[in-house]
Parts: sequence; C-alpha cells; structure tokens
Amino acid sequence: MRLLLGTDELESLERLGRTVRLARLRRNLSQEDLAQRMGVSRSSVVMLERGAPGTSVGILLKALSVFGYAGRLGEILANDPAGEEMELVTGRKRAGAKDDVADF
Repeated sequence: MRLLLGTDELESLERLGRTVRLARLRRNLSQEDLAQRMGVSRSSVVMLERGAPGTSVGILLKALSVFGYAGRLGEILANDPAGEEMELVTGRKRAGAKDDVADF
C-alpha cells in the first residue's frame, strides 16, 4: 500500500527535514558524521533532510537522539487540546487496553 500525503503534510515533512539539516549544521556535522553517529547510511540522512515520506520514524528518533532530544518525540501529543476537547464532548472511548502502548 502506497502512502498518499497531502500538500500540507508534504510541506511539514520538508520543513522537518530542513530543521534536521539546520540542527546538523549547527553542530558542525557532515551528513556522513551524523549517519555514523546514528548507525545508518548517509542516504538515510539525505532522505530525512529532504523530508522524504518513506523515511522511518526510527531514523528520525536516531537523529533526535544524536542531537540530545530523543525524549521529545513522545511529547508531541502530550499536550493535545483538540483531543482533550473531544474527550470532554464525547467521553473517553478506547478500542481496548494494551499493555505495551503508551497512554499519553
């Protein structure tokens, strides 16, 4: 199954890639240096910095780890005002409890 992303989503990925590139450059790292520290190929770093839709979350997490921000990925939905508002209106609905899934 091929993932189809909208214009806004593609722009967000490109912005994320530019941000990763800026973080790398601020640390005076080459793409090869970052790839080595991440334990991935240089082409993985290139794809991440381009905002390629097929880049895995694991690759992003490795980059965040090198930059010292690994814990921040889980914070993205920690503050979820839209979800909290929906919960107040509709009540909390869960598909079922799973032991290995984080409940933010």
